[in-house]
Amino acid sequence: MHPGPMINPEIEVLLKESETKENSGDLKGAAAAAREALDLARNEPGKVASQRVLMRSVAIACRLGTFEEGRRLVEEVLSQTRYSMEAVDALIALGTIEAETNNLQNAEKDFYEAAEISRSIQYPAGLSHALHDQAAVVYFIQGKFTLALAAMEEADQIKSEDSGETWGLPFLQALIFQTTGDRKRTRKALDAFLPLVRPGTRAAGGYYFLWSRLSLDEEELEKAEEYLYLALRIANQTGVPDLNVRVRLEYSRLFRLRGEPATAHTWAEDAYRFAQRLNSFYLSGKALVERARTSWEMGDHAQAFTQIDDAIQQFTAITAEYNLAYARLLKAAWISLENQGDDAETWKLAVKSILQGGYTFILERERRLAFPLIASYLRSRDSAAREPAEVLLQQIDKISPPPLRIFGLGQFRVLQGRRPVPDSLWQRRKAGEMLRYLLLQPGHSASREVILEELWPDHPLSTSQDLFHQATSTLRHILEPDLPEKFPSRYLTVEGERVFVNLPHGSMVDFEHFEQELPIALQSRQISRLQEALTLYTDDLFPMDLYQDWSASRRQELVDLYLHGLLVLGQAYLERQSYDQAANCALKILQRDIWNEDATLLGMQAYLGMNSAPRAVHLYQKLESILKEDLDLQPRSDLKQMVASIKRARLDNPNNPV
Repeated sequence: MHPGPMINPEIEVLLKESETKENSGDLKGAAAAAREALDLARNEPGKVASQRVLMRSVAIACRLGTFEEGRRLVEEVLSQTRYSMEAVDALIALGTIEAETNNLQNAEKDFYEAAEISRSIQYPAGLSHALHDQAAVVYFIQGKFTLALAAMEEADQIKSEDSGETWGLPFLQALIFQTTGDRKRTRKALDAFLPLVRPGTRAAGGYYFLWSRLSLDEEELEKAEEYLYLALRIANQTGVPDLNVRVRLEYSRLFRLRGEPATAHTWAEDAYRFAQRLNSFYLSGKALVERARTSWEMGDHAQAFTQIDDAIQQFTAITAEYNLAYARLLKAAWISLENQGDDAETWKLAVKSILQGGYTFILERERRLAFPLIASYLRSRDSAAREPAEVLLQQIDKISPPPLRIFGLGQFRVLQGRRPVPDSLWQRRKAGEMLRYLLLQPGHSASREVILEELWPDHPLSTSQDLFHQATSTLRHILEPDLPEKFPSRYLTVEGERVFVNLPHGSMVDFEHFEQELPIALQSRQISRLQEALTLYTDDLFPMDLYQDWSASRRQELVDLYLHGLLVLGQAYLERQSYDQAANCALKILQRDIWNEDATLLGMQAYLGMNSAPRAVHLYQKLESILKEDLDLQPRSDLKQMVASIKRARLDNPNNPV
């Protein structure tokens, strides 16, 4: 709040106390100090309460959800001024009150007027605040995510120029990116959020809440529970209304994912009671959706339908389009599961909401319900119901699935996002072997004919073709277990006679990463970069396919690259006179390639650097013996010359250690 005219020093102390307690998260203490300041101001003879004192009480009223009191105080401020900083602050507070009491259209008008006055009187703090609240309590709730981000970014830019960073932008970014399924950008926003978090504050509660949501998305339930415990403690201590509701809803989701719907239901009921006390259609609607989900999972389908209908009514009243689309999709899916017949109207309304709002990411978030629902309507004889399903099917193909992280060096392990695919699944019908084979092919693609020859060389053509279809079908369902029959896979594509593995943006294959990173490190010849790149090579490629011809060539290429990297690292150590490390590199190479003359030279040079001529000679003699025995060859000339010079030096000067 901007400074106002001089007031009673006692009131000034109370205002500062209120602000301090609010910033520390003690909203109840902040409210008490603000109320005492207002009472003192009203009791001063011949004076009205100043706008600054009034606005302090307004701010706390908005935070605590006592909106009627806040509205009355705002009207008192606006009766004194209409074109000033105080009026801007009052209009912003009024917009917040309108939003919290389910009048989003009025809220949008109030924020717009506050922004326009701020621009006219050059009040950047007011402009930033108006844009911030427009984004957070109007655009976001209405599901206008792009507008919300744009307004919040403008607000943050103005705020940082005026008085430093605030946490509104990274919080909203993380919330929107998490909602839309963009986990990489969610993490980036949370990283930006962390430096702005102070222990025990509302920001800290919001930070833990966001991490709990992301952890639940990635099915890391223990981590989610830890974050929820921290968030709930702060929510209870600070009394922040929306945080209390949101955290309880995530607790309900946690227990649903654990398969404990009854416990989940108690949390959803508690969240709903909180939301009801706030009279927030938005939060009540979200709580009703969660209650409906827990009722459904407990088998009370009639109650679930009643609750989802109530949620739809709440969201419709405030034009919360994203939540409306989500609720309609749930209802359509449940109708289909109940075998109540095709409810074309509910289905078409859900599709219309999803497409008009640009919310196709819901299909990926709720794929276990959405994919079978779409598949059922694709089979409908009613073209009016089937056509929306065909449109959504095209949209699904454009939605990027979770990235894959594939580890093939010394193992075979696949993570989908952060969720590991169970190892046992890869044994089914050669699905794992087919994926490994395709990963080694140019463009991760091969023809059907080549795959049959490599994976089923000893089977008749008709049998191998059947096995091919079984393997591709199994692979599709391992990567997308919720995929209905004949649904296109986004990871595996069969086009004509070719099969493709499609790795979404953000995917990583460890041996490809090694192949990219080590050559860059080799060019730099920097020891730290070489060390880092070489640690990527944990062991040889696909040990379970050690005797498969199709894996041998690539495996050896990777080994050769690794050994070359060790040699260059050893030479770099040698140049720095780090002889122990250089010798260690040489020995690592010789453990894998006993005939490697470059490694022998490196080791001899390192031992000479350590004044250990006998060890250098022993290394040469070991190579000489192996070459003679295995290949009937002699070591190359430079090695012979080096060992001869060592022997001469010892003959010429027996006392010289070299």
